Amino acid sequence: DIDTQGAAAIRNFDDPFIRQALTDIFIMPPDLEELRRRLMNRGTETAQQIDLRLATAAREMELWRDYRYTIISGSVEEDLQKFRNIMGAESYLSRRLIQK
Repeated sequence: DIDTQGAAAIRNFDDPFIRQALTDIFIMPPDLEELRRRLMNRGTETAQQIDLRLATAAREMELWRDYRYTIISGSVEEDLQKFRNIMGAESYLSRRLIQK
C-alpha cells in the first residue's frame, strides 16, 4: 500500500526488474460524494478532516490513468474479487512466467 507519489517513484525506478515486478492498482470511489458518505459513516474524523481528505482524493483521482489497473470501489467483497481477478491475470503474464 503506497501513495501516488510512491507509485510514480517505483514506475520511474532505474532498475527494470523493479519496474516489471510492479502491479499498480488504483482503488477509487465511484465519485467524491460517495467517498464523503463513506468517511462520514465511519464517524472517525471531523468535518474539517473529511474536507481535507476529499481535496487530497480529488487530486489523486486525476492520476488513475497512470496505473495499470483501476478498481472502482463498491463493496469490500466486490473489491476483493476484483483484486483477486487482477492478481490471477498477472500470474499468467508471459513476462512473469519467464522470471520464475
